[in-house]
Amino acid sequence: MRPLQRVRQLLSLGTRIQGKRALHGQQEASVQKGGRPVLRLSLLAVGAGGLAYDGIVNDFTYCGASVRFVRSLKTAGLIAADYLRLDENDPEYETKVKLLHKKSAERLLETCLLNGGLYIKVGQGFAAINHILPVEYTSTLSLLQDRCLPTTQADVQKVFRRDFGQLPEEIYQEFDYQPVAAASLAQVFKAKLPSGEQVAVKVQYNDLQKRFISDLGTIIFLQDIVEFFFKDYNFGWILNDLRKNLVLELNFLQEGQNAERCAKDMKKFSYVHVPKVHWSYTKTLLVASSFINYCFFSARSYS
Repeated sequence: MRPLQRVRQLLSLGTRIQGKRALHGQQEASVQKGGRPVLRLSLLAVGAGGLAYDGIVNDFTYCGASVRFVRSLKTAGLIAADYLRLDENDPEYETKVKLLHKKSAERLLETCLLNGGLYIKVGQGFAAINHILPVEYTSTLSLLQDRCLPTTQADVQKVFRRDFGQLPEEIYQEFDYQPVAAASLAQVFKAKLPSGEQVAVKVQYNDLQKRFISDLGTIIFLQDIVEFFFKDYNFGWILNDLRKNLVLELNFLQEGQNAERCAKDMKKFSYVHVPKVHWSYTKTLLVASSFINYCFFSARSYS
């Protein structure tokens, strides 16, 4: 009987141990299930807090930079994939590569317009070298010269508050919020000084200074990727050349000084008219000059 009793005791002990393990497992599962919602809520709260902070403090600068980066990376990836699939031994290679140039240029155009700012500026730079790039690219990207989208009245007012601490209507006798022109870095408005003189007021886009570093970094990063995969690509010098002048172009005080230098050097030509800069109404993000024939002369590239 002793061996049988011993077996029964072992079986009983095993049953109790399994019961305890099962109970412990249920408790752990309960804790894990209870912890998962807490973790998810915590992550959601952190994400929402970061988004709110970026919106309130930075006008969604970093969120916007992330969106532009992903959009640009997607465009670069699609273009690269299409070119990698081309076969140079294909009898229809010449026809196919021209079609691909056009398709890729349209993708770049759309991305530049959606991203705005420096992307448009770089696109304009590539469009200008029509003696080097395929005509499909230059003809398509040249549309960036007159397709820049104006910003809202609220954005214009933010720039004035930042530089002058006042709204345009508090500074000028008249200020028309409908832009005369919209370019890659700024837009131009027609206004009237308290003296009654008509002036052209060039106002930089509100978020351009904040997004400059991140957007430039993204563009350089994508260019490096292209150079790595496509050894025949040798247009990096275009961006390097643009980068040297972009910092100066963002400072409209520099632009005003260039305009005065240009006027001094050209004064012997009676047919050349350079608008007078009104320094009392000019700051880093704004420059006011005489309105000549409803055209605003920009001296940013004069050197």
